[in-house]
Formats: sequence, C-alpha cells, structure tokens
Amino acid sequence: MSLQKKATIIASMCALSLACIKFIVGLMSGSVAVLSSAIDSLMDFAISAFNFLALKKSTQRANENYNFGFSKIEALMGLLEGGFIVCVGIFIFYESILKIYYKKEIIDLNSSIFVMIFAIIITFFLILFLNYVAKKTKSLIIESDALHYRSDFLTNICTLIALILIYFTDLYIIDAIFGIVISLYTAFSAFKIIKKALSFLMDQALPKEQVDQICTLISKHPEIISYHELKTRRTPNCNYLSVHLVFCPIISLLNAHKISDEIENNVRLMFKDEKWDIQIHLDPYDDQEQERQRQ
Repeated sequence: MSLQKKATIIASMCALSLACIKFIVGLMSGSVAVLSSAIDSLMDFAISAFNFLALKKSTQRANENYNFGFSKIEALMGLLEGGFIVCVGIFIFYESILKIYYKKEIIDLNSSIFVMIFAIIITFFLILFLNYVAKKTKSLIIESDALHYRSDFLTNICTLIALILIYFTDLYIIDAIFGIVISLYTAFSAFKIIKKALSFLMDQALPKEQVDQICTLISKHPEIISYHELKTRRTPNCNYLSVHLVFCPIISLLNAHKISDEIENNVRLMFKDEKWDIQIHLDPYDDQEQERQRQ
C-alpha cells in the first residue's frame, strides 16, 4: 500500500474516533461549539475516506478509454472537499445563531474542555504526519487533507479557549460567538483548496518561470530554427509538455530525433522532482500559419 493511502486511512480513523467522542460529549454537555466540532470531524472522516478511494482510482494506468489516466480525480476530490468545508462552515454559523437566539447554556463544561484538549493533541500529531506525506509525495489530496486538518486544529483551539472563558465568566454567548468565528474561518480556508483544484481541472499552464526555462533549453540548440505550439498543463502527479521544433529541411531525421531526445532529457533533469509526459513534433519548416488556418 502506498504512503498516500496509508495516510488517508490513518486520517480517517482519527477523524472518526474524534467525531464519536465529540458527539457524545457535545450532546451531553449542550455545547454548540463541541457539537459543531463533532460535525467537522465527521466530515473530515468522510472526506478522508473519499480521498482513499480517489487515490486508489487515480493511480490506475491509462487505458483505451482514458488515454491520460485518472490523475484528475485528485483535483476533483480537492474541489469536492473544498465544497464540503464551506458547507460545514455554513452549518456551524447557523447553529451559533440559533444558540444566541434561544440563549442555550452548556450543561457540563468540564467534559467539554477535556475532550477538546484530547482532540487538539491528536490533531496536532496527525497534521505533522500529513505534512510529511504531502511533501514527500506531492499529492494534492494529502495536501488538501493536511490543510483542512490544520483548520480543524485551529477551530479546536478556539473552541477550547471559548469553553475556558465561559468557565470563568459564565457568559454562554461566548460559545456561539466563537462558533461564528470558526464558521467564517472554516469557509474561507476552503477557497485555497478550491482554487488549486480548479487550476488542475481547467488545464492551467505551468508557471511562467518554468516555461521560460524550457524555452531557454530549446533555444540553446543552433540546429533548431524556431519552435511553436508550446503548450503545457499539469495534473496533481504529472506535468505535460508539447512543442513543435522547426529544423532545417536537409537535417537527417536521426539527428533531429537525437536533439529532441536531448531536450526531453534536459527538461526531466532540470525538474527531476516532477513527473513529465513530453511530446515533441519535428517540423522541416514553420507550419504554424497553416495550423492557424486549420483552426
């Protein structure tokens, strides 16, 4: 089993355990902040479980129906995950407003405080582990998982602070106010995930700096008269590059092919931490005008 899949399983089990504990304590104590945190942990469990299935599917090889494989599933799950986080934020906001309106009090503060301390400790170590996996594997799914668990960690701290303040002041409205703050933070934290996922789904080009470096590599070869149709895109686990190279018509196919292979190898060496799918087309003359007319 891959490291990414192990990470999603561990995250799922942690989130499910915390959700069950928080639900029990939240219902018994009457704390909307703890109950909201339980809903958040339950969503974390669902998302991590979906992420495991997405990773399993995205690593399958390309076939005759899906020639570029299934790597975009990672981006799709990142988009769905961002949407889920926004929904969680809206729910917490709604529950907090209801608590202010009905002036509900917390029945058992001690158990609420203890469960939030426990949740903070577990979430902290889970974040460290997910960050390690995300850096090592460069997986968007794991990166998204780490991001929303960081959000969960901060909401747990805010919830704990709110409960401690209530313990010393008896101002139960603090519970609802912190719930509103948590809901807004949770919702806005999702936009980073959504933006990154959309860039993959919309086939956004590689960063300009990276494209410029590729252009420099191509221009170093005097045998290449010009180049055009340079296109790039990326998925969570692979970069795609295609380009037309224009050679002198009398150059041998063997030499032109050797130069294109050299360029391809140099691109892979320059960005050796990334996986590449490179397609180079060899032209005996500049046919981009014809390409424009055909389009």
